This record gives sequence, structure tokens and C-alpha cells, in this order.
Amino acid sequence: MVKLFIFDHDMTIVDSSYAIMAGFNYVARKVGLPEVSHELTMQYIATPLPTFCEGLLGDYRPEWVKLYRERMAEYERELIKPFPDTVSTLTGLHDMGIKLAVVSNREHPSSALRHSGLAKYFDAIVGAEEPWGHLPYKPNPAMINTLLEHMNIPAEQAVYVGDADLDVITAEAAHVRAIGITAGNFSHEEFALLGVWKSIDTLSELITIAEQDA
Repeated sequence: MVKLFIFDHDMTIVDSSYAIMAGFNYVARKVGLPEVSHELTMQYIATPLPTFCEGLLGDYRPEWVKLYRERMAEYERELIKPFPDTVSTLTGLHDMGIKLAVVSNREHPSSALRHSGLAKYFDAIVGAEEPWGHLPYKPNPAMINTLLEHMNIPAEQAVYVGDADLDVITAEAAHVRAIGITAGNFSHEEFALLGVWKSIDTLSELITIAEQDA
């Protein structure tokens, strides 16, 4: 029985791709490089920031990351949007008595969640620096493990929902079931090869999964 749904943030419950693209295009303009497309941005979704920088701008330089971060708060307020069925799904799961949480490699995911209006739907929001501080990034399972301990929920009663292989690897390391969502770069077939419990195209499918697992 699922008592806790844990969600990744970017491209799982929100479309952050346009905000990320805007951030890298800001850097590109500042340093005299060509702007990047949404298609290219999507190719690097869920990769580490250095890989993102190399893929989109052709190199990784700390000063470029600093430029990127200095404008991202503005772009996130304007451009990050919940997927169409995010709110209805979170509401439906909550009404079933299921606890909800976010575990993200963002250092302070609550800020982005407040901007998108989603923070109020979650019982816990965990990032590398909040609320407990200095936890290792995924795929290290520390954020999930700490969350489960804090909420006193066994791993076998939790599910982690994410859009990338990184999320699946993290879930497996924490001994929780993984659900892959195809909103990012991974297909059902690719998720199956990674050994997910289930894969979905839209968040609304989680309602049926929760009902069947009740």
C-alpha cells in the first residue's frame, strides 16, 4: 500500500524547460554565443549543470554558471508552469489520505514551488540544502532516506516519481518503488530497461495506481 508519493520537481510536476532555456540564452547573449533552442534544451534535461552548460553552450565555465543563477529566480517566477493535471492529481492523492513530498537536486526547491503555487500541496519539501541542509545530491539516496525517517514511513510504502534515469537509480538505492514519467527524455521502453515499477505519460495516472495499490 502506498502511503507516500515522493516527486522529483523539474519536468515531473512542472515544465521548467522554458525557464532553463531562458537562463542559458541570457548567458549566451552575455558572452556572445548563439542562443539555444527548446529542442536542444530538452536533450539535456535532468543532466548535471556542467553537462547542461557544455551541451548548450559548448563549454563549462564557473562564471557562466554564476550568470545563469543570477537570473534564474526571475525566469522561474515567469516561466515555470505546473503540468495541466498536476494540481488535480495532487489534490486527488491528498483526498485519498496519501502523503505527498518533493525530493529535488535543487538546493532550495521550496522557492520554485512557492512561485508555481504548488508548495501548499506537499507535506514535505526536500532539497540539497533544505530543510536539513548539506545532504548529498541524487543519485545518493540520502534525501529520500532522511525524508522517510522524518515521516516515519517504511520504504516499501513509498514511491518516487521522476522523469529521468537519475530518479530511478535514486529510488532503487533508497529501496522505494520507482515510477517514470515520460514528460522528459525517457520512454516507456527505456524506463522498463531501468527496472521501474511502472511508467506513465501523465500524472493523472497516479490516481488509478494508488487506487489499485490500496
